[in-house]
Amino acid sequence: MADVVWVVRHGERQDTVDPDWDSTAERVHDPPLTELGRWAAWRVGRRFVESEQSFDAVYASPFLRAVETAGEICRELGAEFRLEPGLGEHRNPEWFDAEPEILPREHLAGRFETVRLDHEPHVIPTFPETHAEAIARVGETTRRLVAENNGAVLLVGHGLTIGGVIDGLVGSTEGVEAPLCGLTRLVSDAEGWQLDCSGDTAHLDQ
Repeated sequence: MADVVWVVRHGERQDTVDPDWDSTAERVHDPPLTELGRWAAWRVGRRFVESEQSFDAVYASPFLRAVETAGEICRELGAEFRLEPGLGEHRNPEWFDAEPEILPREHLAGRFETVRLDHEPHVIPTFPETHAEAIARVGETTRRLVAENNGAVLLVGHGLTIGGVIDGLVGSTEGVEAPLCGLTRLVSDAEGWQLDCSGDTAHLDQ
């Protein structure tokens, strides 16, 4: 069983800075990162390298912004990552009219050399879902990933992912902070899982 879990929220997304995004995008709800977002993701990777933090496994939400973030991080680490839809975005009916369209996993693997396809998804999200259902879905996904890995695991996802991981391991969302490319760390000890830090962005000040 894994004893350390790191969680990273994706970087800045293109639709937050492009006012014409909705009228020009092929997939309205699956934007890529901005240049700033890619830089911030790279800084996450550099921080892990500089602190000599390695991972026994890395998983990412299959939304493009999370995949690009994981890609930047893993290129710095010389690591590979797997796609896990259970870490994906909240299927909030106030945001989406239907299941959001994203790229097929095979396409992502062809586009990002650090993506591996030897992982069968643990949880497939359904549309629509309440916030509580989304939190529970991420929590269940996290517990399954922790159970099948050893050492340190890195999860890359969304704001919801941070809260779901913490709730799934600690049993509460108290102390959750989810800034873009912020770092959250949980550790397991004799008393169970503890939230060590959440929303750390010191690497973005450099």
